[in-house]
Amino acid sequence: MTLTDLPSELPLLRENVETNRGSPPHCPVTVKPLKWGDAAAMGVVGTNFDVVLCSDALYQNDEVTQRALCDTLFGLCDRVPPGRVLFAYNFRENLAADAGFFDATDELFRDPTQHDLEDHEDIWLFEYRPVQRC
Repeated sequence: MTLTDLPSELPLLRENVETNRGSPPHCPVTVKPLKWGDAAAMGVVGTNFDVVLCSDALYQNDEVTQRALCDTLFGLCDRVPPGRVLFAYNFRENLAADAGFFDATDELFRDPTQHDLEDHEDIWLFEYRPVQRC
């Protein structure tokens, strides 16, 4: 399992890993820096992931940052066979503000599956699989 965040946030992420070591048992965890849209950083993290999990990643991001996130997610799972992205989106007051991300997913990913989460109508869970390029 690889956990990522901006370099400035890694100390807290590492602390959380240490606090939760052993949960789940025998699961090796690495912590790596990853700035969305940074090809060099993606090279350090790698691109051979079966599943990429994102939660609440779109809070108050501009359209450029949203596109960088989408491009990064695509890069992390664009392989043969393709990986998938599980993306938890917390619907707040302004879906239009996050339209750039969803427009970019329409370009890079096949039609998403939206999973229903009982008792959580404000949280939407999307499953994305990358479009296979020729």
